[in-house]
Amino acid sequence: MNGKNTVRGPLPIVYIGMFCSASSLFFGMLIGMSALALNNGYDASLSVASGVLFHPDLMIFGAVGGLLVTEKLELMEKFPLAKGLPISRPTVLFLFSGVFLASLGILVGSTLTRYAGLILILAGSLLFLFYMSSGRNPGDMWIKRVFAAAIASMSMAAIGNFNALIFNNVWITYLALLFPIIYVLAERMELGFVRGMKTSVMKAQAFIAWITVLLAFAAAEIHMNPYSRDMMLASIMLLFTLTMVSVRFDPAFRRLRKQGRFQSFMRYGVLLSFFWLFLGFLLFALQVIAGQGFLDAATHSIALGFIGTFIVAHSPVIFPLTLKKRARQDNVTYLPLIILTLSNVMRVFGDLVSHSNSAGFTASYLSGYILIIAIVAFIYNLRKIIVSDPPVLKKGAAI
Repeated sequence: MNGKNTVRGPLPIVYIGMFCSASSLFFGMLIGMSALALNNGYDASLSVASGVLFHPDLMIFGAVGGLLVTEKLELMEKFPLAKGLPISRPTVLFLFSGVFLASLGILVGSTLTRYAGLILILAGSLLFLFYMSSGRNPGDMWIKRVFAAAIASMSMAAIGNFNALIFNNVWITYLALLFPIIYVLAERMELGFVRGMKTSVMKAQAFIAWITVLLAFAAAEIHMNPYSRDMMLASIMLLFTLTMVSVRFDPAFRRLRKQGRFQSFMRYGVLLSFFWLFLGFLLFALQVIAGQGFLDAATHSIALGFIGTFIVAHSPVIFPLTLKKRARQDNVTYLPLIILTLSNVMRVFGDLVSHSNSAGFTASYLSGYILIIAIVAFIYNLRKIIVSDPPVLKKGAAI
């Protein structure tokens, strides 16, 4: 056989990244559901539920951060950090070993172990930032600076985590969630750039992104009201502005004359994800103003609603390309989007009404099982879409 016609599969490090991300998601969900059951009066393993203190670390740094890093590993393998050492290897090693050690440190009550883990997460995020903002990463300079601001918020969240756990801390939670939010907005900016976004707008976006992150970090570290409150509210307003500019150029918010099943699936998924993002902004603002009652709903509106829906909506593109498989994208079904949205509604609005109605506790608890069904539907969707040939994108896929 001619070697030129041989289809090369993903590099081993891509499989390692996917495995570690999936493992973080699995254990994060197991811990979260167990803790949710105990909090709502249902039977659960107390030992597993106690891991809820490091549940956010697993989900944000391990699952979401790991997935975003894994998506770039193929390119990162071509960037030598030192002779014979691609930057991808230490990035993966530091990030996932850091997540493990930080979680272990919280679990066993070892501050030294937790600090060691956070230092490794910080090192891994800085290496990722270095690559994403470098000339070896293709793309516009200003968009890369928005990516850099997003990853810097991950680094700053690791630093903030030295003094306070993400769990039940509105300042650190918001700072940590800025990483995937701004990262996704940077990806949408790339589409806006193709569709006529001016350089001056991209410069402004980069500036706003960095001020948003720095204000959030200052709010988390100063611990002085009303200054911390005002800085975080200012950060939320700037993030809202950043999002609205992104929406202005986003093709998902434009009605296309002709859409196939795949394009419609992605468009509705993106629209749903932005609904949860805007709701998350409102709930975080209310949490900062009121001081209680909205943090859980705000966190899950963004973590499950925005990030989860966005991943599902783009899965027909992301996973075939990462796995180097061809995709029959019109085989996509709306099932995972529908079930995931039901789970998000039950979790977010269940949390909101649980303070006044016991039915909210039940809805919040059951949302975890609906989420499992959504994940099964998500895997079923991928099985329908992915075939064994090289990846081929349909025209108009970038929605």
